[in-house]
Amino acid sequence: TITTVIEVKDENLKEGMYLTANLDAQEIDNAIEINRSLLQNENQLFAVKDGKLILETIQPVHFSDKKVVVKGLENGTVIIAQSVPGAYEGMIVKTEEQAAQEKA
Repeated sequence: TITTVIEVKDENLKEGMYLTANLDAQEIDNAIEINRSLLQNENQLFAVKDGKLILETIQPVHFSDKKVVVKGLENGTVIIAQSVPGAYEGMIVKTEEQAAQEKA
């Protein structure tokens, strides 16, 4: 989903009229949109494997000011949802699911 601004001019247009537009867009299979702040080195992001952070190399295919669409992650890969200050490869982490199980 993208925000689009289209400027049109015509003598028959009146303020408040609704218009319909057809936009040709690229469809990208097997891709996800993430916060741009999650990118590391412009082509990596942190994932969780065996309770530790690992850097996964991905392929960014579209950038916006706050988001990026990436390819190259295997289905089911657990990635961090927000930036972790001081994060490093090998850092021990718990997923929300693991933390909830420990409380129970």
